[in-house]
Amino acid sequence: MAKQAKQEQAEAPVGTLERGLSILGFFKRSPEAAIPEVAEAIGLSRSTTYRIAERLRELGFLEVNAATSRWRLGREAVQLGVAALQSTDVMQVAPEALRLLLDMAGEAVNLAVFDADSMVLLYREQGPQSVTISSRLGSHRPMHASSLGKAFLAAMQDSERRVLLGRLPLSRHTSTTITSTTALEREMAEIRRRGYSIDDGEFEATLACCAAAVFDHRGQPVAAISVSGPVERVSPQIERIGRLVADTARAISQRLGHIPRPGN
Repeated sequence: MAKQAKQEQAEAPVGTLERGLSILGFFKRSPEAAIPEVAEAIGLSRSTTYRIAERLRELGFLEVNAATSRWRLGREAVQLGVAALQSTDVMQVAPEALRLLLDMAGEAVNLAVFDADSMVLLYREQGPQSVTISSRLGSHRPMHASSLGKAFLAAMQDSERRVLLGRLPLSRHTSTTITSTTALEREMAEIRRRGYSIDDGEFEATLACCAAAVFDHRGQPVAAISVSGPVERVSPQIERIGRLVADTARAISQRLGHIPRPGN
């Protein structure tokens, strides 16, 4: 008892709320576990861990799998997570992150979503040195000839992308537009490796853009963001801008609950 009392005293600086959140946080990483595993992972005694876990079970935040006798998140935790995701859609999260991107890149920032066979522009903010270009809200961008479209294509499942490319007219917009499905598939692999797409005058000869896909909590692409501007300004710093775009897309995705798979 004395040994346990000393251990409990050593844990005293961490309040009950923090201990409970640590237990819930453990189950965010591990779907199921026994109490000794939880206790060892978060640095609490087994008795303390069991006592708090039992209270969380009574409140519905944890439950015991009858088949395995192991603990896991309960219905209240699941419902809380769903409620958080439902209140955090891309148009609520993205503008703040895009304004920061605007400050860092110094060029126009855009957000578009997929609509049947093209990307539809939903958000745009001009940079301090932006020129007026044909990017009205609600305007469409081709999947194969825009950085927004190519970023979204690269994020799609292979089977879905092949079906989509099979029905799209790969129209030529400029001399550099990719109009071959084979070439586009090579481009998709490069986009996934690089982390962002590039449109160097493929849709409008005077414009260059970088884009990256935004993912939701299911790991599905839900939008794409981009930075765009005149070729003479954007092209020389395409790698710097591309990395900024990729980092911003990743931050927005994380706010939407996306957890990247290892290696992504």
